[in-house]
This record gives sequence, C-alpha cells and structure tokens, in this order.
Amino acid sequence: MPKAISLRTCPTRRQDRRRRDRAGYSLPEMMLVVAIAGMMMAVAAPNFVRFNARDRVATAGSDLQGALGLARQAALARRVSYRVTVLSDPTRIAIERRDGESWVADPAAPLPVHGSVALQTEFGGSPGNTDLVIDPQGMVRAEDAPAVFVFTNDHADTALVRMVRTGRIRLHVN
Repeated sequence: MPKAISLRTCPTRRQDRRRRDRAGYSLPEMMLVVAIAGMMMAVAAPNFVRFNARDRVATAGSDLQGALGLARQAALARRVSYRVTVLSDPTRIAIERRDGESWVADPAAPLPVHGSVALQTEFGGSPGNTDLVIDPQGMVRAEDAPAVFVFTNDHADTALVRMVRTGRIRLHVN
C-alpha cells in the first residue's frame, strides 16, 4: 500500500525560493577562505624557494655526473682520450675528444651550469685547474686524480662530484 503524502511535508513554492536564495556563500565567508589561503601560501613560499635552490644544485651535480660518465664511456668505446674543461662567463662544461693532435668538441655544445649555482674545481689537489683528461682505458690521468667538482648556491647547499683515478664517479648532495 502506497504511503500517503502529507501536505505539511511537501515544500511550497515559497520555501523552494527561499532555499534557492540561500544557496552559495556569503561575502564574509569567501573573504575568510581567501585570507586563510593567503596565510598558508605566505608560510609555504619561503620553503618552496629554498627547495628550488637546493634542487638546482642537486640537478647541476647530477648533470655533471652523467656527462662525466658519458665521456668515460665514449673514451672506452672509441679508444681515444677525452677532456672535460670548465669554461667561465657563463659557467659551462665542455667535453672534447682527442683527434690526432687537436681536441674536437663532442658533443658540439658545452653543457650549461645554472646561473645561480657556483662551481669550484680541484683536480689532483690543485684548486682552480680547469682541465680533466680521461684516457682511452677510461681512467683519469694521474695528475688530475682525484677530480672534485663542488657546486654551491647562496643558501650553502652543496653538490660534490668526485671522479677517482679508476673512473668511478660519486655524487654527494648536502
């Protein structure tokens, strides 16, 4: 048996219109939500900037680690020496292979280092040396070993890439 509908439980047109008029949020409610969102962004923004700065240093170190690995692999595969040179203004890293008596860029374009990241080198215990030679056996030239590249930023984040005589490459990010 169907249930009887009471007239009291059925909404009238007037009640429907009142419900429709009350739908949505008032201006003070919206202002409160925007203010809370603004405060949350103000707290999160400095952490986001710091994270991006640390990530740039880690990326620069990782890119160099990959480039050194590729130069070593190419030296082994082609059985020729490769040279990694740190260029300045702006800081870039050039990889070249030995072709007879000269060096030829391989790849043709140097690898850029992000502008907000500083690079310091120390090859064979000599700070400021800019040339690292990898021989046809994939080993670092004795006078260049160990080769240390240190990337830093304004927040004192560091990425240290170290290549030892045997060609092993390690990346440490602090």
